Amino acid sequence: MEEISYKDIVKEDIADLLNFTDRWIGKNYFSSKELEEILDYSSVNEINTSLKAVSKSDEIAGVRLTLAPGEWVSTMRGLSTDLWRVHPNEVGYFKSLFISESFQKMGIGKELSKRSIEKLKELGAKAVICHSWLESPNNSSQRYLLSMGFEAVKEYRGFWSEIDYHCTKCGPAKCRCTAIEMIKYI
Repeated sequence: MEEISYKDIVKEDIADLLNFTDRWIGKNYFSSKELEEILDYSSVNEINTSLKAVSKSDEIAGVRLTLAPGEWVSTMRGLSTDLWRVHPNEVGYFKSLFISESFQKMGIGKELSKRSIEKLKELGAKAVICHSWLESPNNSSQRYLLSMGFEAVKEYRGFWSEIDYHCTKCGPAKCRCTAIEMIKYI
């Protein structure tokens, strides 16, 4: 097994992140500006909740984009804050987790998520929320989150249809995939 290191994602990583996300999420899923905004919401008091896994050869093996607890809630659609058992400003958000095909099934995703949750706890988060991709192969997205202690909150059909990108499942047509809002209390 290849040696993997885990590092904070910083703004100098944006070009490499774009190449990675275009390949593994879908072309144009993120823009440079959007990644910069995500990183702005990822750091509080010098604690960065967004992480990358890097191989010994300096290749990005995976990324976990996580928003720190706070004002991001007002910028996000598809949230059922009235169903949460904690105040929305005490909740972090798992924006995206993607692992390069050649690094899957090595525990990298789980390790990135665990490390990010530890950083959320340092910031006083009481929960972390995310949107599971229902149409992922064998529903691996939701199964993964359930194995980490997440529970389903609400279903959103066509959740990603407003994003003009090439979905790896629906493309080239507009994405029709379903999101399941999920929460883990920490």
